[in-house]
Amino acid sequence: MNKNCILILAHKNHNQIMRLINHLKTDFDLYVHIDKRNKLNIKSFDNVKVYNKFKTYHGDISLVIATLFLIKEAYKNNYDRYIFISGQDLPLKTNKEIIDFFYTNKNKEYISYENIKNNESMYKEMSFRLNSYNFGKLYRLILHRNIRELLSNFPLIKRITPENIYYGSQWWNLTNNAIKYILDYTEKNPSFLKRFNYTWGSDEFYFQSILINSEFKNNCVNDCLRYLIWNGGTPFNLQMKDYDNIKNNINNNLFARKFDENIDNNIIDKLYKDLEVK
Repeated sequence: MNKNCILILAHKNHNQIMRLINHLKTDFDLYVHIDKRNKLNIKSFDNVKVYNKFKTYHGDISLVIATLFLIKEAYKNNYDRYIFISGQDLPLKTNKEIIDFFYTNKNKEYISYENIKNNESMYKEMSFRLNSYNFGKLYRLILHRNIRELLSNFPLIKRITPENIYYGSQWWNLTNNAIKYILDYTEKNPSFLKRFNYTWGSDEFYFQSILINSEFKNNCVNDCLRYLIWNGGTPFNLQMKDYDNIKNNINNNLFARKFDENIDNNIIDKLYKDLEVK
């Protein structure tokens, strides 16, 4: 059994996902969850476990639930390191380089985080996310943000911003001890998970808030080890025009995101070829 595993949430692009799986599976055990709404026909094989258990929606609590499911499945095998990526990530370093990096930094938890109270504008935005009820994309399209904020202040349904909440990337790289702590905390504190029901972007609060409020804080490195370019609240789809910037800013970034074979498959080909010649 490999000492490192990779957890993958995927929802589109069969060929791209299979290419990612085939590249990583030679050195990592993989646990892949495919959005149940998608018809991707990917089956478990070798050291690749594929699940199609939950319908997942962008920014929804379903992403936390699907992630916790993958964590539980992988934890049965007590890996040294759990690396969490999406089906639209690409590695920037070879499998060996990734393994060596985590061996050298074996006790560190790589997860980006920021206290939502760091500044007034962030606190206002994150409080809106946490307290305004999110009933899906259609709900957000029909009702203007101001109306949703007004509705969330009705006395009977009003929610209060929780204390000690941290915000960061959905994607992280954690040790076995940290994973155990998250699973134990979730089991012992079901109300904490429940609080994120109907919360927009709960996957960007849940894991950070558990770990940074624990003894693991001192081991946490504020870095998710991903190269990405933000376009408002979502990453740009990287293309060939971004190639030089990607290569010139690799640093400790082990992966880059996001990519879409239907938008620009050439950049995907190019980055995989770079790994082959190392």
